[in-house]
Amino acid sequence: MSKSRDCQAASSYDWIVVGSGNGACAFLSQYLDKRTDPADRILVIEEGEDFFETSEITHQRNWTRSYSEGSIFKLHNAQTPEGIPILSGYASTMGGGGSINYTMIFESPKWLADHFGHGERYWNRCIDELSAKFQRKSPVHELTPVGNHLLDSLESCGFQLNRQRSENIPIYKESRDKQIHVFPNQFNEFGQRTHSGVSLVKWHNNPRLQVMTKCRVTRLDLETLNDREQRCCRIIYQDLKAKEERSISLDRHTRVLLCAGAATPQLLYPHREALRNFEIGEHVNDHIVLPFGIYLLSEHLQPTLKDQYISLFATEELPHSEDPDAEKTVCNYDFFSGSLDDLLYLISHLFLAFWVPNGIKLAMIQQPRVFQALKWLSRRLVQFLNSLDDVLYSLKHPSRIGKHEWSLISAIVKFNISLPGYYQRLNDRDPTDQPLSSFYEIILRCFQENSDRENVDRAIAKSAISKQIELMSKLGKEPHPVFRYLIRLLTRMPYRKEQVDQYLDHYQWYDLLTEQHLSGGCVFGKAIDLGLEASSSTGKVFGSQNLYVGDLSASPLPRVSPQMTAYLIGHHLANQLY
Repeated sequence: MSKSRDCQAASSYDWIVVGSGNGACAFLSQYLDKRTDPADRILVIEEGEDFFETSEITHQRNWTRSYSEGSIFKLHNAQTPEGIPILSGYASTMGGGGSINYTMIFESPKWLADHFGHGERYWNRCIDELSAKFQRKSPVHELTPVGNHLLDSLESCGFQLNRQRSENIPIYKESRDKQIHVFPNQFNEFGQRTHSGVSLVKWHNNPRLQVMTKCRVTRLDLETLNDREQRCCRIIYQDLKAKEERSISLDRHTRVLLCAGAATPQLLYPHREALRNFEIGEHVNDHIVLPFGIYLLSEHLQPTLKDQYISLFATEELPHSEDPDAEKTVCNYDFFSGSLDDLLYLISHLFLAFWVPNGIKLAMIQQPRVFQALKWLSRRLVQFLNSLDDVLYSLKHPSRIGKHEWSLISAIVKFNISLPGYYQRLNDRDPTDQPLSSFYEIILRCFQENSDRENVDRAIAKSAISKQIELMSKLGKEPHPVFRYLIRLLTRMPYRKEQVDQYLDHYQWYDLLTEQHLSGGCVFGKAIDLGLEASSSTGKVFGSQNLYVGDLSASPLPRVSPQMTAYLIGHHLANQLY
């Protein structure tokens, strides 16, 4: 890998990859394996930091701290159709390095075949090929005491361990309710990050790869060919260090792979008419997130840094209606544990969804400085509550002044928004030196009703939370009534079934939060080619000659964590093209 502030002659590149997240890493890994010609060259352009020089994301404690770093974690300009702001974030660094996951779970081969074509046998083969690249040990044998406590509690509530896996990475099992999925965690018990998406690629001393970091692509210039097909002829980007606009003119044979997450549909959106491709910017979704209450772990259970995000989660299939044959939504339950000091940055970030009024949130999602200031204030508020707890505890236990520390456990439920959303252009200016999010907003239709169906999201959320309050009571005990009152005053998170309706009433108007799993906008079979007639066209943007998409914007939102689906899209693209 050679690093540069500027690129070589564009004619020397076979591919220019915009973005270096999970889809890009999987594509590069498989491409470099399949195409062994040393003359092949790839340029990768990344807006975020160089993973190998970013210490904030190499340790679990610093991973949560990275949520406070504006250079790594940012907010989408996301709202509901009614203008209610949604806290929807994304990390900006190489290889999905801002993610807490390295592996998690594969969507089922049936789901993959239904949405991307090519049949279940093909996807089973892709899963096995990709799994072999991760080389992860059995996570079931590496659970911490807190992880085993969670596993026992889930099993006592009727959940069963999913044993369908490939190389120790679970695969979602169709039509089976109440599953437990134990996945390999990228952190060891000391909280050190041992792997990330960048681990799939041999970056160093690789003459075929050139990487430019801190470079934000702001525009694609297209030209019309004789048959009215559009070819990308120039890429315009902003060098964020030099604060200069630069451009790359493309050679006739150079292809462009867009793996820029939410920026992928935004880069293509201005060309919808020229491409005659009005599916660009449509079918957008994310996992809506509802936090559960905060509980106290038993004193004999001491969480490790690895337990900040416990490496197992549970799924439950809930129907949309009382009809037994009705479509079902897969609800995911994720669990977090640790001392308040360890969880401070994570909790304070999520806390922003609850105590900041909507009017200020609108400014926050549009102005990074406001976001930074409110995150700092949120941490101070959480620290104040912790200090108040210490004072009250020391009054009752004077011999333990300054030595008191609670171990917490909490959970979230997340699921697909029932009505897909879309991108919307805000103005007609060219996004020169500004982030694309300044020119587009993402409309997510969570908790929205329409004339012929109920508010499905609310019904699912009520059922999921009401059913699993019993599980949370098995995991830990409720805080002191004073702190339970303060938690409910600020967040409305329920500790009783009769409190769930009040929580949802408030949440859907004031506290909307998503899981940073934004997908769609350039979906296979709608905006880009499935590659069923010609494998060399897989992922190609309809109406274009050299533009391809290889990230989650090519996919409907998976029912479970989309980490492995993002890898699979890039792996699949390289398989089909070569």
